[in-house]
Amino acid sequence: MSVISLALLSGCVSHPTVFVYAKYLDKQQRLDLDHALTEEKFLVEFNQLDFPTTITENTILYSLLLDDPETLARAENLFAQLGVPINNIQGLTKGNHWYTKNSLALFIFPEQSRDHGVFKQDLAHVYQLQLSEGCNLEVDLELASNGKYRFIIDNPSAQIESYLIGDWLYRQYPYLELRPENAPYSSAYFEISKVLKEDQISKIDFTQLTVIESKVVPMGCVLQHGLRY
Repeated sequence: MSVISLALLSGCVSHPTVFVYAKYLDKQQRLDLDHALTEEKFLVEFNQLDFPTTITENTILYSLLLDDPETLARAENLFAQLGVPINNIQGLTKGNHWYTKNSLALFIFPEQSRDHGVFKQDLAHVYQLQLSEGCNLEVDLELASNGKYRFIIDNPSAQIESYLIGDWLYRQYPYLELRPENAPYSSAYFEISKVLKEDQISKIDFTQLTVIESKVVPMGCVLQHGLRY
């Protein structure tokens, strides 16, 4: 998908470059990877891009134009020493992407198991309300990566103003909770689901939030965010 092409574009370098998709890594993990790769004479670039939907396990994607044929083996051994198991290794040979010479891309998932394909980090997006009978509001819901939420709505009524911002919580699949700012408990609940659809361009992987209880959006309404294959 296009996110790979963005990450793998680079100029000519004397050492192989490792593009680390670090969406699920904490600060210490990034520091450890950066130190270890730099010590082994790799150039390192981190990004926070979404993973391609076709990648579902720890993966190395590598350019077929590596200057040193031992580069891939060195990288794999290094990740093993760091306790990062690599489940899939594949050359960059398919799709409509432009791949640069002498580079690798590393995709690392969290150690904990993925619940039905949804990690907490996967939920940090802007969700649009799907218009239907009884759900004809102009409202979006933004879930920020720092754990904050906000409803984006024009001219909100005074009755809902105190519910428009706060913290979002993902304790257990498939439920998302919203706790308004300065409130001691959650007051909105959504059911998370995944839906795969297809249009004339490509397949789209949707994350949907169906309202169970909310002061802002009517019960049963659906907000969704889509990621193209």
